[in-house]
Order: sequence, then C-alpha cells, then structure tokens
Amino acid sequence: RRPGRMAVVAKMGMSAPTDAGARLADVRCPALVIEGTLDPDWPDPRAEGEAIVAQLPEGLGRLHMIEGAGHYAHAQFPADVTTAILAFLQAGVRG
Repeated sequence: RRPGRMAVVAKMGMSAPTDAGARLADVRCPALVIEGTLDPDWPDPRAEGEAIVAQLPEGLGRLHMIEGAGHYAHAQFPADVTTAILAFLQAGVRG
C-alpha cells in the first residue's frame, strides 16, 4: 500500500481537459499521444490526436493510432500499446 495514492488519483479527475491543453506548449520532452481509432469521446479521434501534437513544441510530439480501440486502448489492446511505447522509447534512445 502507498499512503496518499488515492488522493492523487482523485485529483486527476478534478482537472478539465482544457487545463492540460493550456500546458502543452510547456512540454520539454518527447511525447507520445496514443488514440484509439474508435474513441467515442471524439468525433474524429485522429484529428484530436493531431491537434494535441500540434500544440506541443515543434518536433516533440508523435501520434500513434490503435486500430479498433476505443477510449481505453491500453486495456483493450495492451500489446499494441506496449509495442508503440517501446518503439517510441527506443527511437528516443537512438536519438
């Protein structure tokens, strides 16, 4: 058990997506955006992911779409998400 863990999780739900969006220009490290092609939260998941990448500083963001995934791609297609993350990390190591 980790004391305070649930308090941190609860705070995550207290912010609005606009809160995070306002900070995207402040990102200083490579960022991988993973979207499911069938995410019901967005009319066009690819466009949503591309918009997030566009708000990041030039060259830091990369979008990876998981075919057939909804909003919880990590739960629906864990192997695909893991493969995408590992490829992203390996590309960063190679520089």
